[in-house]
Formats: sequence, C-alpha cells, structure tokens
Amino acid sequence: MPAGPAPETLTAATAPLATEAGRDRTAVPTWGKGRDVTRYICAAAYLDREYARSLIRQVAAEPRLGVAPAPACDVPVALRHAYLANTRRHGRDLVLTVLLLLALVFTLWVGDGGLTLLSLFLAWVTLFSFELSTRYGRHLQSLRPDRFDPADAPAPLNDDIATRLRQIGAYAGGNVTAYSGYSPFIGYGFPRDSWSLTFDVTTSGRPEGRPREFDVADLYTHIAERVATLALPCLEIEERVFVDGGSLLDDRRFLPDPLGRPVARIPSALLDSLKRTPEEGARPYLAVHSTGWGGEAVTSLFLRFVRSDSHLFVEAVPTVLYPLRDRYRVIDTLMPSPSFREVCTLLSETLVSTVFVLLAAPARAVSGFAPDYGLSRRLRRQHKLITRLRRFDYGARQSVRRQAAATEHSRYFQKADSGMVVKTVEKRVLDALVEFAEEHGIDVGELVQRQQMIINNGIIAAGGGRVESSAVASGERSRVSTVLGKIPLLNLD
Repeated sequence: MPAGPAPETLTAATAPLATEAGRDRTAVPTWGKGRDVTRYICAAAYLDREYARSLIRQVAAEPRLGVAPAPACDVPVALRHAYLANTRRHGRDLVLTVLLLLALVFTLWVGDGGLTLLSLFLAWVTLFSFELSTRYGRHLQSLRPDRFDPADAPAPLNDDIATRLRQIGAYAGGNVTAYSGYSPFIGYGFPRDSWSLTFDVTTSGRPEGRPREFDVADLYTHIAERVATLALPCLEIEERVFVDGGSLLDDRRFLPDPLGRPVARIPSALLDSLKRTPEEGARPYLAVHSTGWGGEAVTSLFLRFVRSDSHLFVEAVPTVLYPLRDRYRVIDTLMPSPSFREVCTLLSETLVSTVFVLLAAPARAVSGFAPDYGLSRRLRRQHKLITRLRRFDYGARQSVRRQAAATEHSRYFQKADSGMVVKTVEKRVLDALVEFAEEHGIDVGELVQRQQMIINNGIIAAGGGRVESSAVASGERSRVSTVLGKIPLLNLD
C-alpha cells in the first residue's frame, strides 16, 4: 500500500488555531482530506457482490435506521456505485439464465449435445466479457487515482433512492450516532484496551481550604483545548452523542418522527445538558481522532466525564479503524488495458467458475429485479413494531467503512503510529485533568498516582481504576499466539 502524502501535523504556528478548535467542537472531521478510501470502497462494490448487496439492503434501502460514521468515506458516492454494480450483475445474470434454460432444453428435449455445448460456451464468453469489462471498463477505471472524481458518480436509479442518499449524506456532518447491539462505537473500528478511574473532588489540596465547584461541561472544554495543541497527524476533535437505537421511540429529541430516521445532529445546548445530567440511553463523548496513511488508518480516543456529588468518573475508550482489505486496492495496479498474460489468466478463471455462476444465475436474476428485496415486507413489519408494540431499534446495523476493513494493520508502522497516538493523547488528557483539579483546589495526590499507573504500565489494578482488555499477557514467560488460517476460495461472483 502506498504511504500517500506526508501527514499534516500541528506546529507552533498553528497552535492558536488548534486551541480555537478546542473551543469550537462543532466542525465536522475531514479525516485527513483523503479520497483513497472512497475510491477503494467504490471499487469493492464492483469486486465483491455480497458487500455491494449488504450496502444496499442494510444502509441505502433502510428509511428508518441511523447511519454509522464512515471516516474518510463519502457514503452516498459509494452507494451510487453499489447500485450500478448490482445493475450490471443483474444484466449478466439475465443473460446467463437464458443460456442455462437453452442448455436444459437442448439437453432434455432436443437431445442435441452440440447445441448444449454451444450454450455453455456462450455462457463462458458472457462471464469472461463481464469480468473483462468490470476490471478494464470505464466504471472501475474511473476509480484510478488520476481519474477519480466523486462528482462523476453514477446517478441514482430513481427519485426515492436519491432522497434516501441525501438523508444518508446528512449524517456525515452530524454529531449523533444511533447504535444497535453491544458496542456504541460502530463505524470507528475495533475497541482496544479501555480504562476508567474515579477520584474524590471534595478533598482540598490546600490546608483548611475547600475545593471550588466546577461545571463538568467546562472540564470537557479544558480537555479539548489541551489535547488540540498536540502535534499529531491530522488531529481532529469532536463531541458526539451515542444513543441506544432501542430507546428512541418516545424521545422526540433524537426521533422527531417515529416513522423516520433519528436526527443526525443535536444542538450544543442539549449536548451540554447531557454532560451534566447523564442518561442511560444517551451518552456524550469527547472524541479525539488522528488519521494517517491516506485516511486508511484512523485512531480514536473517546472520553467521558461524569460528575457526582463527591467524585468524578473518567472513561477512556480507544478504537482503531484498520486499512481496507488488499483485494479492494486492485484499481491502483490495473493497467488501462490487459496484458496477454492477464487475459489468459482471466480466461482460465472464468472457465472454472462458469458452471457455478451459471447455476446460481436464475435465483440471482429473480432477486435482481428488486435490489431492495424484501423492503416492503420489512417496512410493514417495522410499522407494526412501531405503532402497535411500541418497540423498535433505530440503530445502525452496518458500518460502510468497517465492513470493508481488514482485521489488522497491513504495516508495522501503522500499528506503531496507532500506539503512539493513543499514548500521547492519554498522557495529555491525564495531565489536563491534573491541571484542572489543581486550578479548582482539588487534592490531586490520588489522581497523580493513577496517572502514573496508566502511563507507565498501561493497566490499572488499584481501587477506583479499571482496564478492559481482550488480549493481556502477564508474567515473564507468558505468550499470546494467534494462528490464522487463510484458505483460498473460488470466486463465484
């Protein structure tokens, strides 16, 4: 994978701008301003049938579900290419269905083996022509680095699809994530080792003194301002609310229309209110993002602060969004026209897979008439759940970006950069916490002790602290080993 342009970093000259960004956290993250991720995901729609199908069914065709964030990806553009890719496959499947029927007629009724072989040969030619035009035709070739233009994305198939794509596009500038299931951080990759701590804010750090009262919203602002001065690649800060999709039905703040989608954005006043008065189903976080490697590697740290009468609770959840799968980067190595060797390879591959694709063509051709297959039935069931049972989960089911991501870094330095970002931001956050506490006359002895444990060891085992890890090894001779078996599968697209 090419390293891409040099990362953008903050210097001393830009520090005032970073501080201003810390005060105004309504700006939408640009994720490094890279377009490669969008290109690769558009290519994935042509190269991966199931991925394109899931984009349409789980994202584009759902009029009532929230939309998960997709860092560095223009989701409406990707969905337009997904619809076009499915339309092309449907046309191919219709031709293959006709040829399969002819082969059956020539074999069972006419009894002419020559005509049967001719039908199978034409099926092979059809599949070969489709694969050749997919890889070297104008659609995939338009996604090459020197030719890609999001404005040239295929037009929506109809007005209904265009309306839904506009609604989905609005979520890119929002600050609300309606999630479904266990993890609220859908779209931001895989959670890493999280930690939390709590300390007493009623004990004064001065003899015979009393701590000053503080607004937890001011703490969010202070932390953001201090973190914003870090010199990290493409550092961006936002405030985001994560809401449980199953608890939105009667909450007009996040769901004005029970038969519509959750809102994409809430005002800052409501967000500050949620900071001061925590709720079970809606939780605000200060999100710190660092984007590198052309937008493919995104490291985030989600911070939450909860103030009670006597204590302050601090939660930190780092997440890592890995680069896209290697197979989706084929557009960077495709020549404008195939070589003789590539044509021969494609001929042999399609010869092996023709029978399998031919047998699957009838069912695919029927379902292809409605790429939103089952939508009407799903909408009727959703309507009953909402209006009668008063129970429905509006949370996003799928993340366009994470669905196409690999499960690990593709380069060592990507992993090293991610670790550097997390440790650097964590230290700045903890230092800012100590500063804020000292400014308000709070005893920081206990906090400093916990700070050192987090920074030096990465694990807290003392009272009032907690770390969650899915992979922790302890002891001098401990080992953690993972065996991954990769079995090449036949391409049956």
